[in-house]
This record gives sequence, structure tokens and C-alpha cells, in this order.
Amino acid sequence: MSRFRCLDLPPSLVVDQVTPSDNTVQIEASLRDRSAVCPDCHIRTQRIHSLYRRTLSDLPWQGRRVTLRVSSFRLYCNTAGCRRRTFVIPLSDMTVPYGRHTMRLTDLHHYVAHALGGSAGERMAERLRCPVSADTLIRRLLSRMSGKPSARSPRVLGVDDWAWRRGHHYGTILVDLEKNDVVNLLPDRQADTLAAWLVQNPGIEIIARDRAGAYADACYRGAPSAVQVTDRWHLLRNLSDAFVAVVDRYARTATKISQKLCQSVSTDTGMRAQPSCLQKAQAPTRNASQAAQSRRETRFNEALALKAEGHGLQAIADMIGVERKTLRRWFRLGHAPTWKRTTTKPGILAPYTDYLDRRWHEGCHTAATLWRELVSQGFTGKYGIVWKWLTIRQATSPQQRSRRHAVPPLGRKLARLLLTDPGTLADQQTLFVRELLAAEPQLEKTTSWVRKMQNLLCRKSEDNLRLLLKAGRDTLLSRLVPALERDAAAIQASLVTSWTTSPVEGQISRLKMIKRTMFGRAGFELLRARVLPIS
Repeated sequence: MSRFRCLDLPPSLVVDQVTPSDNTVQIEASLRDRSAVCPDCHIRTQRIHSLYRRTLSDLPWQGRRVTLRVSSFRLYCNTAGCRRRTFVIPLSDMTVPYGRHTMRLTDLHHYVAHALGGSAGERMAERLRCPVSADTLIRRLLSRMSGKPSARSPRVLGVDDWAWRRGHHYGTILVDLEKNDVVNLLPDRQADTLAAWLVQNPGIEIIARDRAGAYADACYRGAPSAVQVTDRWHLLRNLSDAFVAVVDRYARTATKISQKLCQSVSTDTGMRAQPSCLQKAQAPTRNASQAAQSRRETRFNEALALKAEGHGLQAIADMIGVERKTLRRWFRLGHAPTWKRTTTKPGILAPYTDYLDRRWHEGCHTAATLWRELVSQGFTGKYGIVWKWLTIRQATSPQQRSRRHAVPPLGRKLARLLLTDPGTLADQQTLFVRELLAAEPQLEKTTSWVRKMQNLLCRKSEDNLRLLLKAGRDTLLSRLVPALERDAAAIQASLVTSWTTSPVEGQISRLKMIKRTMFGRAGFELLRARVLPIS
């Protein structure tokens, strides 16, 4: 039977016949051993009662479905005191009792269900020529998960929450940071749930978490000997949010300083005589046109000299690099063309230019207002024509309008501006920051403290954390300092270790993707089965 080795069947089977067709392959096989042990009295017997056939689906072969028909035997039990009279020789190395699929096909279905879920897994299984329903895939995935032994406790654990429904229901994800594998999913983010899990899984040495109070309490209760590490990104985010809330109090001061600086800049600009925007825009075009005209005149003079020497029209065109028709047109004109329009067609706005000039001098500089006034006088053009005229007029006006209301940076923009390195700011921004901090000394003190905290958390300085938190009590963020002092040990650990919750955030992104591909149909147990790795 060496020709059937490619089928990779168990050695207990003997292949009798292989019948291929267009879409299927049917394999006839029988048992090599015709004796078995009684499941009740455990005494071997070989007395045959009858023939018993099992039909199993196996892994596909060459893109065809495989059906395995195994001829087994029902045997008599010869033991006088045994209650079982007959039994079937089990196929324990191929399938489970009452199973219709081989174990290796069941494993393939399990992997497909873990990767794709029910509906998508059903479509993939059909494509692989081992069809199975979506419900069967989910049932097999859950059955494997229910009998799965608990994983070994990790040495370094990452803890974070994930949203089952944002704002309503949250869970907890536990990740082995050394292997980047999900250890477990918890159905909520309560301290009691996490503490109970930590008690059941001893041996954890380091726990990386965010600043959530429930997780800190659970770690102290469930793993008191473990070193807790606070994620530095969450610390920076909490510090930034608190600083933005403080900066919002000074929005009025920032607006006044911004308007003051804008007015002073506008006054200085108006006193200096500068060329208009339109003149600046037209200057490169005018220079390019003059250079092109000079080149055409040079070529025309060369063509006249060659014609005087007796060269033909085509030869002259080849030597100076222009078309023959172009050269004939130049000779007909008697000079190089200037390509300038001698007459300009009046536009649709021409009859109303005097009225627009008068309204401009009266102080009306709004395109929508001018357009509506012209429409009432019979103007049939669109709004864009008036807007274009107004834009050109503003650019060519000797005294350009200054903005009455400056838009100051507020909220996060203002906070970012205050915390940015002064050496990288523009001159106007530097002047604005200097004026604002000079007007609000307490804000300047808070800004300086936040910069020091950011440098410390980003490992750009070696300041003492305890002294820095003590100095923060005199700033506008004094209400945040007590919470940071309670978590000072975990913050200090984050400065000297490399463990963060960044891998946990990556696993949360994967969890969200899996949850959304299930269309909200599945429950927590199925989501947990798909998120946990296959052992």
C-alpha cells in the first residue's frame, strides 16, 4: 500500500480502494487489527458480531472533498459477568465518538473559526472544499475554549480597559508583555474582578497599567509584591488635559493681547510704502514676457541674415529651430510678433465700475453686499465676478484694510503654543507668549512646571520626582498633584523600566477589529475565544 502514503492516514487503517471523481475523492479503508478491549471489563476479544461502517469527512485533497469510509467491526464480549454484550471497535486515533469529521479536519475548522468567525469562516471553508456551517464553527471554537487549561501566569503583565459599548460597558484585557499575547479577558473593569484573577494566578512580578484607581487598588490587593509601572503616555495625556483646562481660564487675556499685537503690526505695515500684492504677482510674469520677446527678436534677426545670404526657407527654419510656417509668418509681418493684445474686450462688470469705486471709497468692502446692490440695478453676473474685482482692488489699494478682530489661539492650540520650545516659534508667536506670561505670572509658573514634568516623563531630564511634585502644589495644577503623589512609586518605576502599555493598546485595536467583524451578534465568551491565542 505504499502508493497510498500520500493520503497520510493513521497506520491502523488499510486503504482498500480510492475512487476519484470531478469534485470528490472517496477512500475505502478497513482496520488492520480486528481485536479490541471491552470498554467495561477491559478484556480483549476478537469474536466478530457484524460489520460496521463509519463515514467521515477528511481534509480536502487536490481541491476535492474527501470522504473516508472505514469498515469496522462490532465484537462480542466473552466475559460471563460483563453487562455489555457487544461493542464497536473505536476509531480513537481518527475521530471522537459519534463524530462525522476526522480530528485533523476538526482542527482546521477550529483555526478557521478562530481567525474569521462564523459567517466568514463558513465561506472560507466552502472555498477550501471542506464545507461546514457557521454555527458548527462557533460551537467548535467555544467547546475548545471551555476545555482549555488555564495559561501559565506571565512574569510581566499589561492591564488596560476596552469598550464593549463606549460609555456604557467596559471590560479588562490582560496581556503578557514579554510574549505580546493576550492572557485573558475580564467581563468588567472592577477592582474585585481583577484582584480575584491576580490571586488565582500568582507569580506576576511587574504590572504595567494606566492611572485608573480601580486597577491600582486591584494590583495592591491581588499582587502586593508586584512592581507597578504607570504608563508614561497616559501620564502625559492626563497632564495635558489638566493644563488645557487651566489655559481655558485665560481666553479673554489671550484675545486682548492678540488684538493688541495685530493692531500694532497693521499700523506699522500701513506706514511703510510697500508694493501691492498684485504688483508682486505681476512682476515675474512681466519679466518672463520681456525675456521671451527678446529671444524672438534675436531669432528674427538671425533669420534675416541667413535669408540675405541666400538660404532657403526650410534651411533657415532648421538652423534657428522654428517651424517653416512660423518663419513665413514672421517675414510676412516684417518683425517678430509681440503676442500682445491691442484691444481688450470690456467685461460684464464694466458699466458698474464707477459705482463700485464710489462704494469702495464710502467704506463698503463686502463682496456680498456689493453684488446684491448691483443685482438690484440689473447686473446679471455671478457673485464670483464681484468678489474677484474686490480682491484685486484690495490688493492694489495703497492702504490695505487691517483685520478688526484677530483670532487668538485658544484651548489646545494655546496650550501647545505655551509648551513649545521658544526657539522654534515665529517672532509673532514668541512676542504673544511673552506678553501673555508677563500679564499672568501664575500661568507662567504653571507652564514652567508642566514643561519640567514633560521633560522628566520623556526622559529628557533627571529632576527629582518628589521635589517636582512638591513644587507643583504652588501652581494652578495643585489639585492634580495629590493623585500623582499617591501613585509616585509607579511613576518612578516608569522612569527606570522599559515596560509600557503600548502592546496592550495594540491588542485592544485587534480586539475592536474582531468585535466589529462579528456584527455585534456574539457574546463575551465568543469574543474571548477569538481574542485568546490558540495553544
